[in-house]
Amino acid sequence: MKSILAAILAAGAAAFLLISPKTASQAASQSISACLEIIVPSLFAFSAVAIFLQKSGLYRVILKPFTLILSKILRTDEELCGVFLLANIGGYPVGITLLSALAAENRLSERDAARLMCCCFGSGPSFIIGIVGAGVFGSAAVGAAIFAACFLSSLLIAIFVRSRGEFVIKPAPKALAISSETFISSVMSAARAMFSVCVMVVGFSVIAAGLRQIGTNSLFEQLFSLMGCGENSGKIFPALLEITTIREISPTKNAVAICAGLLSCGGLCVFLQISALSRKIPLKSFLISRIFAAALSAGIAAIIMIFLPPLDIEVIASASESAVFSKNAILSLCTLAMSGILLCGSRLTDNPR
Repeated sequence: MKSILAAILAAGAAAFLLISPKTASQAASQSISACLEIIVPSLFAFSAVAIFLQKSGLYRVILKPFTLILSKILRTDEELCGVFLLANIGGYPVGITLLSALAAENRLSERDAARLMCCCFGSGPSFIIGIVGAGVFGSAAVGAAIFAACFLSSLLIAIFVRSRGEFVIKPAPKALAISSETFISSVMSAARAMFSVCVMVVGFSVIAAGLRQIGTNSLFEQLFSLMGCGENSGKIFPALLEITTIREISPTKNAVAICAGLLSCGGLCVFLQISALSRKIPLKSFLISRIFAAALSAGIAAIIMIFLPPLDIEVIASASESAVFSKNAILSLCTLAMSGILLCGSRLTDNPR
Protein backbone atom coordinates (compact mmCIF):
# COMPACT_ATOMS: atom_id res chain seq x y z
CA MET A 1 0.00 0.00 0.00
CA LYS A 2 2.82 2.38 0.90
CA SER A 3 4.60 1.71 -2.38
CA ILE A 4 1.40 2.38 -4.36
CA LEU A 5 0.79 5.64 -2.50
CA ALA A 6 4.43 6.68 -3.01
CA ALA A 7 4.16 5.95 -6.73
CA ILE A 8 0.97 8.02 -7.03
CA LEU A 9 2.54 10.94 -5.20
CA ALA A 10 5.72 10.73 -7.29
CA ALA A 11 3.68 10.66 -10.51
CA GLY A 12 1.66 13.66 -9.34
CA ALA A 13 4.82 15.59 -8.47
CA ALA A 14 6.37 14.78 -11.86
CA ALA A 15 3.20 15.92 -13.64
CA PHE A 16 3.21 19.21 -11.69
CA LEU A 17 6.86 19.87 -12.55
CA LEU A 18 6.18 19.22 -16.24
CA ILE A 19 2.96 21.24 -16.41
CA SER A 20 3.95 24.19 -14.19
CA PRO A 21 7.77 24.45 -14.17
CA LYS A 22 7.65 28.22 -13.65
CA THR A 23 5.45 27.93 -10.53
CA ALA A 24 7.75 25.26 -9.09
CA SER A 25 10.82 27.36 -9.86
CA GLN A 26 9.35 30.44 -8.19
CA ALA A 27 8.40 28.42 -5.10
CA ALA A 28 11.93 27.02 -4.83
CA SER A 29 13.47 30.47 -5.30
CA GLN A 30 11.28 32.04 -2.61
CA SER A 31 12.02 29.23 -0.18
CA ILE A 32 15.77 29.57 -0.74
CA SER A 33 15.46 33.25 0.14
CA ALA A 34 13.54 32.27 3.27
CA CYS A 35 16.36 29.89 4.22
CA LEU A 36 18.97 32.62 3.74
CA GLU A 37 17.05 35.36 5.50
CA ILE A 38 15.18 33.45 8.22
CA ILE A 39 16.25 29.90 8.96
CA VAL A 40 20.04 30.06 8.84
CA PRO A 41 20.34 33.35 10.81
CA SER A 42 17.81 32.30 13.46
CA LEU A 43 18.87 28.66 13.93
CA PHE A 44 22.41 27.86 12.77
CA ALA A 45 24.48 29.78 15.34
CA PHE A 46 22.33 28.80 18.30
CA SER A 47 22.19 25.17 17.18
CA ALA A 48 25.99 25.05 17.07
CA VAL A 49 26.24 26.65 20.53
CA ALA A 50 23.58 24.35 22.00
CA ILE A 51 25.27 21.22 20.64
CA PHE A 52 28.67 22.44 21.88
CA LEU A 53 27.25 23.09 25.35
CA GLN A 54 25.82 19.57 25.42
CA LYS A 55 28.88 17.76 24.01
CA SER A 56 31.32 19.64 26.24
CA GLY A 57 29.13 19.36 29.31
CA LEU A 58 29.24 23.13 29.84
CA TYR A 59 25.46 23.40 29.91
CA ARG A 60 25.48 21.59 33.25
CA VAL A 61 27.44 24.57 34.61
CA ILE A 62 26.00 27.52 32.66
CA LEU A 63 22.34 26.54 33.11
CA LYS A 64 22.77 25.45 36.73
CA PRO A 65 20.65 28.27 38.28
CA PHE A 66 17.76 27.48 35.92
CA THR A 67 18.04 23.69 35.92
CA LEU A 68 18.16 23.64 39.72
CA ILE A 69 14.74 25.33 39.91
CA LEU A 70 13.33 23.35 37.00
CA SER A 71 14.47 20.04 38.48
CA LYS A 72 12.34 20.79 41.54
CA ILE A 73 9.30 21.48 39.35
CA LEU A 74 9.73 18.45 37.09
CA ARG A 75 11.27 16.20 39.76
CA THR A 76 13.90 14.96 37.35
CA ASP A 77 17.64 15.09 36.67
CA GLU A 78 19.17 18.55 36.21
CA GLU A 79 20.93 17.48 33.01
CA LEU A 80 17.62 16.59 31.37
CA CYS A 81 16.26 19.95 32.53
CA GLY A 82 19.17 21.53 30.68
CA VAL A 83 18.24 19.59 27.53
CA PHE A 84 14.65 20.79 27.95
CA LEU A 85 15.77 24.43 28.16
CA LEU A 86 18.14 24.21 25.20
CA ALA A 87 15.51 22.43 23.08
CA ASN A 88 12.88 25.08 23.75
CA ILE A 89 15.09 28.08 23.04
CA GLY A 90 17.35 26.66 20.33
CA GLY A 91 14.92 25.81 17.53
CA TYR A 92 13.16 22.67 16.34
CA PRO A 93 16.19 20.46 15.47
CA VAL A 94 18.02 21.04 18.78
CA GLY A 95 15.88 18.80 21.00
CA ILE A 96 16.06 15.70 18.82
CA THR A 97 19.76 16.29 18.17
CA LEU A 98 20.58 16.42 21.90
CA LEU A 99 18.34 13.47 22.81
CA SER A 100 19.71 11.38 19.94
CA ALA A 101 23.23 12.08 21.19
CA LEU A 102 22.33 10.94 24.72
CA ALA A 103 20.67 7.80 23.33
CA ALA A 104 23.69 7.06 21.08
CA GLU A 105 25.95 7.33 24.14
CA ASN A 106 23.67 4.79 25.92
CA ARG A 107 23.07 7.30 28.70
CA LEU A 108 19.35 7.57 27.95
CA SER A 109 16.97 4.85 26.78
CA GLU A 110 15.15 5.28 23.46
CA ARG A 111 11.83 5.04 25.34
CA ASP A 112 12.72 7.94 27.64
CA ALA A 113 14.10 9.93 24.70
CA ALA A 114 10.76 9.43 22.91
CA ARG A 115 8.86 10.65 25.98
CA LEU A 116 11.12 13.68 26.36
CA MET A 117 10.61 14.62 22.70
CA CYS A 118 7.01 15.47 23.61
CA CYS A 119 8.28 18.51 25.52
CA CYS A 120 11.82 19.07 24.15
CA PHE A 121 10.59 20.78 21.00
CA GLY A 122 10.15 24.43 20.18
CA SER A 123 11.00 27.30 17.90
CA GLY A 124 13.76 29.66 19.04
CA PRO A 125 13.05 33.13 20.45
CA SER A 126 15.05 34.75 17.64
CA PHE A 127 12.59 33.38 15.07
CA ILE A 128 9.43 33.97 17.11
CA ILE A 129 10.30 37.46 18.37
CA GLY A 130 12.25 38.70 15.35
CA ILE A 131 10.29 37.19 12.47
CA VAL A 132 6.81 36.56 13.86
CA GLY A 133 6.59 39.27 16.51
CA ALA A 134 8.32 42.12 14.72
CA GLY A 135 7.62 40.95 11.16
CA VAL A 136 3.94 40.01 11.45
CA PHE A 137 2.73 42.15 14.36
CA GLY A 138 5.31 44.93 14.38
CA SER A 139 5.87 44.27 18.09
CA ALA A 140 8.65 42.41 19.88
CA ALA A 141 6.39 42.29 22.95
CA VAL A 142 3.81 40.26 21.02
CA GLY A 143 6.58 37.94 19.84
CA ALA A 144 7.71 37.52 23.45
CA ALA A 145 4.12 36.71 24.44
CA ILE A 146 3.90 34.04 21.74
CA PHE A 147 7.24 32.56 22.81
CA ALA A 148 6.12 32.54 26.45
CA ALA A 149 2.92 30.71 25.46
CA CYS A 150 4.88 28.06 23.54
CA PHE A 151 7.38 27.63 26.39
CA LEU A 152 4.65 27.30 29.03
CA SER A 153 2.89 24.77 26.83
CA SER A 154 6.08 22.66 26.70
CA LEU A 155 6.50 22.99 30.46
CA LEU A 156 2.95 21.77 31.14
CA ILE A 157 3.47 18.82 28.82
CA ALA A 158 6.78 18.07 30.57
CA ILE A 159 4.99 17.97 33.93
CA PHE A 160 2.38 15.60 32.50
CA VAL A 161 4.93 13.30 30.85
CA ARG A 162 7.01 13.17 34.07
CA SER A 163 3.88 12.24 36.03
CA ARG A 164 3.60 9.11 33.85
CA GLY A 165 6.97 7.79 34.96
CA GLU A 166 10.50 8.71 35.99
CA PHE A 167 13.27 9.49 33.49
CA VAL A 168 16.49 7.52 33.94
CA ILE A 169 19.78 8.94 32.73
CA LYS A 170 23.25 7.58 33.42
CA PRO A 171 25.68 9.95 35.15
CA ALA A 172 27.58 12.37 32.95
CA PRO A 173 31.38 12.34 32.81
CA LYS A 174 32.72 14.62 35.54
CA ALA A 175 35.37 16.19 33.32
CA LEU A 176 34.31 18.81 30.81
CA ALA A 177 35.19 18.00 27.18
CA ILE A 178 36.29 21.48 26.11
CA SER A 179 38.49 21.08 23.05
CA SER A 180 38.81 22.18 19.45
CA GLU A 181 37.60 18.74 18.37
CA THR A 182 34.39 19.17 20.37
CA PHE A 183 33.85 22.62 18.88
CA ILE A 184 34.42 21.44 15.30
CA SER A 185 32.14 18.42 15.68
CA SER A 186 29.45 20.65 17.20
CA VAL A 187 29.58 23.11 14.31
CA MET A 188 29.51 20.25 11.80
CA SER A 189 26.49 18.69 13.52
CA ALA A 190 24.70 22.03 13.38
CA ALA A 191 25.65 22.44 9.71
CA ARG A 192 24.24 19.00 8.88
CA ALA A 193 21.03 19.83 10.72
CA MET A 194 20.68 23.18 8.93
CA PHE A 195 21.38 21.62 5.55
CA SER A 196 18.67 19.04 6.20
CA VAL A 197 16.25 21.76 7.32
CA CYS A 198 16.89 24.01 4.31
CA VAL A 199 16.60 21.18 1.77
CA MET A 200 13.30 20.10 3.31
CA VAL A 201 11.98 23.67 3.31
CA VAL A 202 12.72 24.02 -0.42
CA GLY A 203 11.15 20.66 -1.18
CA PHE A 204 8.00 21.37 0.81
CA SER A 205 7.63 24.80 -0.74
CA VAL A 206 7.43 23.16 -4.17
CA ILE A 207 4.96 20.57 -2.82
CA ALA A 208 2.82 23.34 -1.33
CA ALA A 209 2.81 25.14 -4.67
CA GLY A 210 1.60 21.96 -6.35
CA LEU A 211 -1.18 21.48 -3.79
CA ARG A 212 -2.20 25.10 -4.29
CA GLN A 213 -2.47 24.47 -8.03
CA ILE A 214 -4.95 21.61 -7.59
CA GLY A 215 -7.12 23.54 -5.12
CA THR A 216 -6.16 21.81 -1.86
CA ASN A 217 -5.57 25.15 -0.16
CA SER A 218 -9.09 26.27 -1.00
CA LEU A 219 -10.60 23.21 0.66
CA PHE A 220 -8.67 23.77 3.87
CA GLU A 221 -9.41 27.49 3.73
CA GLN A 222 -13.13 26.70 3.83
CA LEU A 223 -12.57 24.28 6.70
CA PHE A 224 -10.60 26.77 8.81
CA SER A 225 -13.09 29.50 7.93
CA LEU A 226 -15.85 27.38 9.48
CA MET A 227 -13.67 27.09 12.58
CA GLY A 228 -13.65 30.90 12.90
CA CYS A 229 -10.10 31.63 11.73
CA GLY A 230 -11.31 34.54 9.60
CA GLU A 231 -8.88 36.29 7.27
CA ASN A 232 -6.10 33.81 8.04
CA SER A 233 -8.12 30.73 7.05
CA GLY A 234 -6.17 30.34 3.80
CA LYS A 235 -2.77 30.76 5.46
CA ILE A 236 -2.97 28.05 8.10
CA PHE A 237 -2.64 24.99 5.84
CA PRO A 238 0.57 26.26 4.12
CA ALA A 239 2.06 26.90 7.61
CA LEU A 240 1.08 23.38 8.69
CA LEU A 241 3.06 22.11 5.71
CA GLU A 242 6.06 24.43 6.15
CA ILE A 243 6.23 26.61 9.27
CA THR A 244 8.29 29.51 7.83
CA THR A 245 5.21 30.57 5.83
CA ILE A 246 3.81 31.75 9.16
CA ARG A 247 5.39 35.09 8.30
CA GLU A 248 2.51 35.57 5.83
CA ILE A 249 -0.13 35.53 8.59
CA SER A 250 -2.19 38.72 8.75
CA PRO A 251 -2.17 40.54 12.14
CA THR A 252 -5.85 40.04 12.93
CA LYS A 253 -7.28 39.83 16.46
CA ASN A 254 -7.04 36.05 16.66
CA ALA A 255 -3.68 35.86 14.85
CA VAL A 256 -1.60 35.72 18.05
CA ALA A 257 -3.34 32.52 19.19
CA ILE A 258 -3.11 31.08 15.66
CA CYS A 259 0.64 31.76 15.48
CA ALA A 260 1.27 30.26 18.92
CA GLY A 261 -0.65 27.11 17.97
CA LEU A 262 1.15 26.74 14.65
CA LEU A 263 4.59 27.25 16.21
CA SER A 264 3.96 24.64 18.91
CA CYS A 265 2.69 22.23 16.27
CA GLY A 266 5.71 22.69 13.98
CA GLY A 267 4.20 21.30 10.79
CA LEU A 268 4.80 18.40 8.43
CA CYS A 269 8.12 19.63 7.08
CA VAL A 270 9.55 19.89 10.61
CA PHE A 271 8.16 16.45 11.48
CA LEU A 272 10.08 14.88 8.59
CA GLN A 273 13.24 16.72 9.64
CA ILE A 274 12.82 15.38 13.17
CA SER A 275 12.27 11.89 11.76
CA ALA A 276 15.49 12.13 9.75
CA LEU A 277 17.46 13.13 12.87
CA SER A 278 15.76 10.73 15.28
CA ARG A 279 17.72 7.58 14.45
CA LYS A 280 15.86 4.82 16.31
CA ILE A 281 13.83 7.03 18.66
CA PRO A 282 10.09 6.33 18.15
CA LEU A 283 8.04 9.43 17.41
CA LYS A 284 4.42 8.30 17.79
CA SER A 285 3.96 9.97 21.20
CA PHE A 286 5.69 13.10 19.93
CA LEU A 287 3.30 13.46 16.99
CA ILE A 288 0.24 13.01 19.23
CA SER A 289 1.61 15.56 21.70
CA ARG A 290 1.70 18.27 19.00
CA ILE A 291 -2.11 18.40 18.96
CA PHE A 292 -2.28 19.13 22.68
CA ALA A 293 0.73 21.48 22.55
CA ALA A 294 -0.89 23.56 19.80
CA ALA A 295 -4.17 23.84 21.73
CA LEU A 296 -2.36 24.76 24.96
CA SER A 297 -0.17 27.39 23.28
CA ALA A 298 -3.11 29.00 21.50
CA GLY A 299 -5.11 29.19 24.72
CA ILE A 300 -2.22 30.56 26.79
CA ALA A 301 -1.39 33.15 24.11
CA ALA A 302 -5.01 34.32 24.05
CA ILE A 303 -4.93 34.76 27.84
CA ILE A 304 -1.58 36.62 27.81
CA MET A 305 -2.86 39.04 25.15
CA ILE A 306 -5.65 40.13 27.51
CA PHE A 307 -2.98 41.81 29.65
CA LEU A 308 -1.13 43.48 26.75
CA PRO A 309 -2.20 46.74 25.05
CA PRO A 310 -4.60 46.12 22.14
CA LEU A 311 -2.94 45.78 18.73
CA ASP A 312 -3.41 48.59 16.23
CA ILE A 313 -4.17 46.23 13.36
CA GLU A 314 -4.44 48.90 10.65
CA VAL A 315 -1.02 50.37 11.50
CA ILE A 316 0.59 46.93 11.61
CA ALA A 317 -0.99 45.90 8.30
CA SER A 318 0.18 49.03 6.48
CA ALA A 319 3.67 48.64 7.90
CA SER A 320 3.88 44.98 6.92
CA GLU A 321 2.77 45.74 3.38
CA SER A 322 5.59 48.21 2.93
CA ALA A 323 8.19 46.02 4.64
CA VAL A 324 10.47 44.01 2.41
CA PHE A 325 13.03 41.44 3.52
CA SER A 326 16.49 42.76 2.73
CA LYS A 327 18.84 40.45 0.90
CA ASN A 328 22.01 40.39 2.96
CA ALA A 329 25.22 39.16 1.33
CA ILE A 330 26.56 38.14 4.74
CA LEU A 331 23.79 35.55 5.03
CA SER A 332 24.87 34.03 1.73
CA LEU A 333 28.44 33.88 3.00
CA CYS A 334 27.21 32.12 6.16
CA THR A 335 25.48 29.53 4.00
CA LEU A 336 28.61 29.05 1.89
CA ALA A 337 30.65 28.65 5.06
CA MET A 338 28.17 26.06 6.33
CA SER A 339 28.49 24.14 3.05
CA GLY A 340 32.27 24.35 3.31
CA ILE A 341 32.15 22.91 6.81
CA LEU A 342 30.08 19.98 5.54
CA LEU A 343 32.45 19.34 2.63
CA CYS A 344 35.53 19.51 4.86
CA GLY A 345 33.85 17.18 7.33
CA SER A 346 33.08 14.71 4.56
CA ARG A 347 36.70 14.76 3.36
CA LEU A 348 38.01 14.21 6.87
CA THR A 349 35.63 11.28 7.31
CA ASP A 350 36.53 9.74 3.96
CA ASN A 351 40.29 10.23 4.46
CA PRO A 352 41.05 9.78 8.17
CA ARG A 353 44.63 10.42 9.21
